[in-house]
Amino acid sequence: MSATMVDINRFRGRFFEVLEETDRSQTAVMTIGPGADAGAEETHAVDQIIYVVEGEATVRIEEHEYHAKAGACVLIPAGAHHHVKNPGTASLFFLTIYTPPAY
Repeated sequence: MSATMVDINRFRGRFFEVLEETDRSQTAVMTIGPGADAGAEETHAVDQIIYVVEGEATVRIEEHEYHAKAGACVLIPAGAHHHVKNPGTASLFFLTIYTPPAY
């Protein structure tokens, strides 16, 4: 298998875009507008790692709520109920890693 590289900045403004995938992992980006959220609370059968590139996020995982700004990394364990919201006045842009692939 050969290595790949993607410039995630090309995907700013897209709500959700899967970028790369192997048998064991997957990368995606998401943009959420000011005051909006990623949709209904959800769970995945895989681990999800969120890295905030720009903006700020409120990430609720089960009964815990985290405020994550640019540079923050949040691990959402497989099976955990979670929700991501943008409480800020600017767009939220983040990279997500799913392991194994979720989409």
